[in-house]
Amino acid sequence: MKACGIFMKFPQPCVKVKFLHRPQRFLAEISFADGTKTIAYCANPGSFAGCLNKGSAALLWDSNNYTRKRRYTLRAVKVGRVWVGTDTHLSNRIVEKALQLQIFSSLQGYPSLTREHPFGKGQRVDFLLAGPKGLCFLEVKSASIMDGGVARFPDSVTPRGLNHLTRLTEQAKKGHRAVILFMVQRGDATSFSINSLRHPAYAKAFRQALKAGVEAMAFAVTITPKGFSSPVALPFCEEAVFERPRVHVQNISNK
Repeated sequence: MKACGIFMKFPQPCVKVKFLHRPQRFLAEISFADGTKTIAYCANPGSFAGCLNKGSAALLWDSNNYTRKRRYTLRAVKVGRVWVGTDTHLSNRIVEKALQLQIFSSLQGYPSLTREHPFGKGQRVDFLLAGPKGLCFLEVKSASIMDGGVARFPDSVTPRGLNHLTRLTEQAKKGHRAVILFMVQRGDATSFSINSLRHPAYAKAFRQALKAGVEAMAFAVTITPKGFSSPVALPFCEEAVFERPRVHVQNISNK
């Protein structure tokens, strides 16, 4: 996968630093060029297995807010020659921009877009699309780990993700359109797979969701220190889908 220009820029200012370690899942210790260290916010509860190596180059967003508990937010780390995104919130921003520009061909025709729509008790779906076609419940999941060119989700047990699959399945059974979109924040993936080894219950729920009519899509973006490329569709590999004909993998339109 190759970048095709900058589709969405990183929020600025962005600072190049070195990653040191992760004291807990929402925190990362980093080192600046002058040797000073700080603890930054890491907006991703996943394991990042194989991605977080001491001394790796990293990108940090500076909020310039000195009253904020964590002034800095980790945006990406470099794994070999590839930048890997670490901020799940940016996956939603990428998808939102793509929806607004109508570049996901199968998600066109929904003039109304609502973010964080109530979605069961204490939960929200990332996007509710509405239009002449009816309602479309769209949940976005961010993926970062890869094995042999195959991007994988989840990278750890995800009760919240499991609940989202359940809610999507319920909406599909009610006759509404329900879509789960996996956004891979790295440009070296060639396909996508559900990670049954990390969370077998999620893989089982995924199979059940497909049988109920939930659509699954996977896209990847290439990352540079300037930002993200336009999303490119990834195929699902065989071990991911179990029942391949039921998976809907949508290509980007030529807009």
